[in-house]
Amino acid sequence: MSETSRYPEIIVGALLVNPQGQILVARYSKITGRYAIPGGHVEYGETAAQALVRELEEETGLTPTGFRLLQVSERICPPLYKDGRHHLVYLDFVVDEWRGALQLDGVELSAGKWLRPQDALTLPLTYTTRRLVEYYIEVGSNGPVRYRPDDGEGG
Repeated sequence: MSETSRYPEIIVGALLVNPQGQILVARYSKITGRYAIPGGHVEYGETAAQALVRELEEETGLTPTGFRLLQVSERICPPLYKDGRHHLVYLDFVVDEWRGALQLDGVELSAGKWLRPQDALTLPLTYTTRRLVEYYIEVGSNGPVRYRPDDGEGG
């Protein structure tokens, strides 16, 4: 794809929060050695909410029934993502209600852990997951939606 025909890619993320206040993070196959939250690309013709439901069902076996947008962020040419030449727009949701039993797909996500958000920060998280968890700790589930542009840091 030529530089002139490249477009931003929209990605949804799901910060799953259980009744004990723990969040789910799992080993992320696309960046070796890192943990991330479930999520993925919005497909053409799909709303962000539909993408969130589809991605969670595919990666975790869970169907979200209660969620809200918490953060919009961007990464422009993140070096650890594929060829480092992508513009990614993240729509990160807090998901605190769902149906089903957790069953990670073992392809994109494996070795999931329910942890207190502060404890999750001790793990090697992906850059975008770390920024989201830090914001969640700051404002909680019902905090104001925040826009966070790319700061040029992180992997």
